[in-house]
Amino acid sequence: MQTKAPLLNVQNLSWGIANKPILKHINVQIPEGKFVGLIGPNGAGKSSLLRCLYRFNKPNEGVIEFNSHDIWQLKSDEYAKCVAVVLQEAPSHFNLSLFDVVALGLTPHKSLFSSTSQSEKQQITLAIKTVGLEQHTNQNFESLSGGEKQRALIARAIVQQPQLLIMDEPTSHLDVKYQIQVMELAKSLGVTVFASFHDLNLAAALCDELVVIKNGEITHTGSPAEVLTEHMLDDVFGVCAQVSNHPQESQLGKVTPHITYFYGYK
Repeated sequence: MQTKAPLLNVQNLSWGIANKPILKHINVQIPEGKFVGLIGPNGAGKSSLLRCLYRFNKPNEGVIEFNSHDIWQLKSDEYAKCVAVVLQEAPSHFNLSLFDVVALGLTPHKSLFSSTSQSEKQQITLAIKTVGLEQHTNQNFESLSGGEKQRALIARAIVQQPQLLIMDEPTSHLDVKYQIQVMELAKSLGVTVFASFHDLNLAAALCDELVVIKNGEITHTGSPAEVLTEHMLDDVFGVCAQVSNHPQESQLGKVTPHITYFYGYK
């Protein structure tokens, strides 16, 4: 039986600046419909890898294929229709309302200066409702809280209707409630997601698969249970920890790793 090709296929990717290698011979496959987490210590290359995937950085070597097509052979607007991005810092939209920011998701699908149809306005309104921000529809985007801004950007991604959503630690500056809320919302969309995480327990709870990067190289891939071991946490993150099954998941008969960190050791 023929195996279906991954939605995103990264082969032997290397990238660096000023003769300094940042990413080294990266091989990653993102299956369609999966929620895949990218984890690693600060400076490991997580953001650099994601920037290559959404065409902000062009690799020095290697190939990135989306739906079996080299992404650098695709037109910008064609790739933008397929891939949406949510970053750590919400971009500034000084005089735009929440509605206007979410409407930017239509940009890859429309010609320049074309007006927004009634059906498209309904699509925007539905996306805003989906992320629970309907009471802020006409509010200035800059006046929203951090969690509200990130939910608004997910609404923009919903309007964009991508096949792949790339998220670069979008919850790193949010309170715990909104970290969980934003990532659960992303998972609920039913699209392929590749997201970098700072919180390993959040990644364990939500991801189907994990990719670990250290010093610009992939060191581990697999399910959270396969990847999140005490040995890996020591080797990659330099921490002493115990890995057990999450108590909520234990009650449901599922295996979801939960990390307990130890303190006061050398």
